[in-house]
Amino acid sequence: MTCFRIVPLLLLVVLLTTGFDWGFGSKDKCGEARALLHGLSHRNPVERKRDEARIRELCPDGAAVHLLQARLLEQEGKQDEAVAEYRIALRIDPSVPEANRGLGLIYLQKGLTDEAAVELTKGLADGGDPRTQRALATIFAEKKFYSLAAYHYVAALKSYPDDVSLHLGLAEAYGKMGARDDAETEYLRTLSLEPKNTEALLGLSAVYNETNQPRKALEQAKKAGEVDPGSLEIHARLAELYEKSGELEQAAAEYRLAGRKQGEVAVGFLSRGDSFQAKKEYDKAINEYRNALREKPEWPDAQIKLAAAFQEAGRDDDAIKGYREALRLKATGGDLHFNLGLLYEKKGLPDEAVVEYRQTLKFFPEHYEALLHLAEIYASRGTLPQAIEQYQTLIKLKGSNPLLYLKMARLQVLSKNVNEAAVFYAECLRLDPDNVDAHRELASLQKKQGDNEEAAQHYRQVLRLKKDDAEARNALIAIYVENKKYDDVIVILKEGTALNPGDANNYYKLGIIYEFQKEYSAATEQYRRAVELNAEHAKAYNALGRVYMKSGRIAEARQALEMAKKIDPNLEETKVLLGNLRDELSSEPRKVTRKHGKSARKEKRKKAAGKGTAKGNSSKKKKRK
Repeated sequence: MTCFRIVPLLLLVVLLTTGFDWGFGSKDKCGEARALLHGLSHRNPVERKRDEARIRELCPDGAAVHLLQARLLEQEGKQDEAVAEYRIALRIDPSVPEANRGLGLIYLQKGLTDEAAVELTKGLADGGDPRTQRALATIFAEKKFYSLAAYHYVAALKSYPDDVSLHLGLAEAYGKMGARDDAETEYLRTLSLEPKNTEALLGLSAVYNETNQPRKALEQAKKAGEVDPGSLEIHARLAELYEKSGELEQAAAEYRLAGRKQGEVAVGFLSRGDSFQAKKEYDKAINEYRNALREKPEWPDAQIKLAAAFQEAGRDDDAIKGYREALRLKATGGDLHFNLGLLYEKKGLPDEAVVEYRQTLKFFPEHYEALLHLAEIYASRGTLPQAIEQYQTLIKLKGSNPLLYLKMARLQVLSKNVNEAAVFYAECLRLDPDNVDAHRELASLQKKQGDNEEAAQHYRQVLRLKKDDAEARNALIAIYVENKKYDDVIVILKEGTALNPGDANNYYKLGIIYEFQKEYSAATEQYRRAVELNAEHAKAYNALGRVYMKSGRIAEARQALEMAKKIDPNLEETKVLLGNLRDELSSEPRKVTRKHGKSARKEKRKKAAGKGTAKGNSSKKKKRK
């Protein structure tokens, strides 16, 4: 039977043994015999002989008698005869878990682990006993069913809390499950019971190595070496750990003690590769790392170094293959996954990058760069809740970084959480009062919410920090115009012309404000500057003509308007103003818009149409008469 046949058998066992009543405490004689059988081994010899006789007397042909006989045969070392008695007991009464337990333990001793697992599992029908739990834990550990093994180890430890072998078995099961924190706890408990247990020391060393704690791993391995200095396995483990920490001379020495010359030669290649890598001579480093792997093909650390050299040399595809090979060799460490994530992201494979960054976080839950890359990938995808989750973790780690609050604020804006966004912008500015982007974006948010006063304050801060920020200047002008703060508008516009005196638009905008305030002379001066700087500025010429009309300077108005029309024939206001100039008789021009002109012409057409209708009606009446 293979290990895969165990699970369905165990399911069948559960179905067959659930809900049976074994008759404990019943009044029939066989039930009384069964009751006497419990705890028989704990009685003194006189009581035991008396109770054995009583069992045979009460139920001479029952299951209890055969159970008793099976136990006696086991004590005599007659396992086959004991098996026969246990089977007879089960034929008489299939619901006898004691018989199943006895059978299972004998099968385990004979090496029939699959059969043992089935019988022992049936033996749990009444809760089992510690021996059954221990046996099942051992079986499932061998079959690599580590979660089941851990369950039974825990159950057995309730009865044997100081059993070193149980703690060791449980620690190993946890380690195989990837529950390294639990494995560490069990190894430490083992060492508290037996401080010089080399198996526990090496197991703890392995846990620290897998969680990228090389110093701690080396410390535990050294302790194991002190306990058993002649162990080749311990020297080999020390050599590998020295390699990983870069102490290559010590590694070579340990390889010699372990009797592994091949490892010593490989270390030499690795050392030379590291030297070339430090000098950024990547091709030479790659050759040395390859030599090391030829000497020691299944060497994860050398494979990682080779992949890193490829990465530094810009050979991304080779680097990815190298890192994947290191993983196949059971290499561990968050940096391996993080580097893979960087490579995948560089190649435009965000899904693969996300997987590797998440693997990085399994080793280093607080890996800042991995969290940041994950957050940025999620944000770029538009998966905002996940991006926000990553930034929340980043803020917990580095709450003093204003950029994290700025990015979080932007995500909240995209998520339409306006109030939360404002809080994060405010915190960013508390940490970095001169952050231009935070001032600008918070101002924009406040402006959309109708809070113009607060928005204006932040736009002013933007201009204080960056005087040439056209976006902030235009937004601030719009707020001042909306709030009718024209004097403030003039101040802002003058600042703009001073900062950029060659920009015709600044003078044009300033002229509009002066014109609105009926300061025609000042407006004329600004419009003139605008057309002096940009002879093709049609709107400035149009505005200049409009101001000349308002000032009664008709000839100059016509000249300016004709120039505007020449530059841009499609300017509607220019057409209307030129049309109005034909009827101007006074020096004080009337305000006539195109709309008014159209209305007047429509009125004339209506009157003309009315007269024609009246004449037609009159002629018709004459004909009737």
